[in-house]
Amino acid sequence: MTILLQTIRLCLVSGAFLAASLSIAGLFGFAMPVLDLLNHAQILLFPTTLVGLAIVALALRGALRSVAVIYAFVGFATSANVIVPEFVAALRARLVAPTTQTVKMMTHNLFGLNYDMAQVVAAFRSEDTDIIVLQEYFGEQTSDLHSRLLKDYPYFVRCRGGKRANLGLYSRIPFEQVQDHACPDNAYVMNRTGHILVRFTVPGDKPFSVLTTHMDWPLPVARQREQLAALSAVVADIEGPLIVAGDFNSTPWSYALRDFVASNGLVRETVNLVTYPMRFFYFDAWRDMIPFLPLDHVMTRGGVVVYELHAGHRTASDHLPVVFSFSVP
Repeated sequence: MTILLQTIRLCLVSGAFLAASLSIAGLFGFAMPVLDLLNHAQILLFPTTLVGLAIVALALRGALRSVAVIYAFVGFATSANVIVPEFVAALRARLVAPTTQTVKMMTHNLFGLNYDMAQVVAAFRSEDTDIIVLQEYFGEQTSDLHSRLLKDYPYFVRCRGGKRANLGLYSRIPFEQVQDHACPDNAYVMNRTGHILVRFTVPGDKPFSVLTTHMDWPLPVARQREQLAALSAVVADIEGPLIVAGDFNSTPWSYALRDFVASNGLVRETVNLVTYPMRFFYFDAWRDMIPFLPLDHVMTRGGVVVYELHAGHRTASDHLPVVFSFSVP
């Protein structure tokens, strides 16, 4: 029995050291991008390092205990330094919406294997949005969804390209598309990503631009960073108020996304809002999940005021929609 208890204690202490080590390693992601991958898991490392700190404090004795507690605390503090500000920022009060008209917008990754467009439309109508931007908007979805949306959203743009370049934008408000060759119309082209860039003019507000895109996963590391750098070059040339919305496949705890936001003078409005995964494939079937990763983001600059933002009703997608109201006074 004593050997069994010692083995369990060794495993728990080893796990605590591993969690602390991963958290500390993520701190150096700014210098070694591969370590930045660990920051995407900070939502899991935060409670794990806290439990690990308690384990080493209770399970060890003597001089080793002091060293172990200090190391475990550094790991917990490193993770808390990333996670806690996100929770605190989510508590800030937003401005009260004016009595004048505001615009309501939604961004949603439809999920390439989602064929229940009736549920998607029901979620859209329940929010009564003025502008909708879509990612993973493949031909299978378009054939059913496009005709359902046209009645309420007569102004639209669609991109057909590589894996992440299938995008859509539907609006009740007329707009002008900025043709910058980033919205392909050929499903066989090689470009994996693209974006839609349009400019709106709303009575009573300043003209504003909307950009939607879909980034690749952060692994391999160089690929997503190159895509973010290319998008930064586009954003740098956009004048006036701007809204950037889409699936970035990156958490706000990563240096990659934080650097993108800061270097472009953007404000990330989606604070502490988890949207993925709603579904996951295991045991040979797609099964419902509880989301724990914030991958879908809304960012603004240039005087755009967001009054309210929330996760929309679930659809058959593996992402939740993000809905927000704004104006550009």
